[in-house]
Amino acid sequence: GHGNQLKFMTYNVWSREDMVLYSRMKAIGRLVEEHQPDVVFVQEVTPYILKIFESFSWWKDYHCSPVTPEELATGKHFCLLLSKLPLKNFAHWKFPNSPTGQGYLEADICPDPVAGMKPIHIATAQLEPPSPPSPMHCMERYLQAEHAVAAMSCAENVVFGGDMSWDDNTDLPFPLPTGWVDAWIRISPPATISSSGVNYGTTCDGYWVERIGFAAGGCLGPRKRSDRFVCKLPDYELSDIELIGSDHRQTGVGVEYYSVSRREHLPFRPSCHYGLIVTITPVR
Repeated sequence: GHGNQLKFMTYNVWSREDMVLYSRMKAIGRLVEEHQPDVVFVQEVTPYILKIFESFSWWKDYHCSPVTPEELATGKHFCLLLSKLPLKNFAHWKFPNSPTGQGYLEADICPDPVAGMKPIHIATAQLEPPSPPSPMHCMERYLQAEHAVAAMSCAENVVFGGDMSWDDNTDLPFPLPTGWVDAWIRISPPATISSSGVNYGTTCDGYWVERIGFAAGGCLGPRKRSDRFVCKLPDYELSDIELIGSDHRQTGVGVEYYSVSRREHLPFRPSCHYGLIVTITPVR
């Protein structure tokens, strides 16, 4: 931990291996080194992305959730839970209604009890992504969110972060039982537009993907707040939330794509999603 606080990062790293993969993963690795999160939730990891991560010096600072032989063999993408604290009671659940085999990972971490920090149940997922124009999978996505949150509600303190594939203009409000909050709504930054022109209310920029001339699953269409932290934290306070990876000048991918149709150079970003970092502190 950082003194008395805990930092959680979530990032959909974009599984596209044809999109300057190594440069993008190095940029995401630099963000991990810069922010030093205690817990990292990663979505859209391929076996090769895992291999790249394992080559980074910061990798050894984290305990990593087990990856099944099936996940490594199929070549599909999957999620990871990374934590500087040991992962206890790890479990991997498949959603019964997922046409693409989505599920969620969960574990318990036990921060410093001397500092008054209670155990936290952590979980990550990529909920059913839409494939516009159809199928949108709105019902599957909603039921998955409802199922996951209900299953986690028996834990005292919970941080559930990931790519919820949510679009506030399409989907019903995210199902949050009493005691649960969407961290962004609870403590969103006062400025809604950053210096680089990014609307802070969005985490997934399909417009950018369209401009570089590629269709990518889960990233088509408008900007939306796809990635979220939903939390139940009676023993902690949400102290900060920030968007990362939005400014290509800072993230240093250093590669540009020339769009023939638009006759312009477009800098690559680490992912078509931005990352989120939430910081929590124990209730005094």
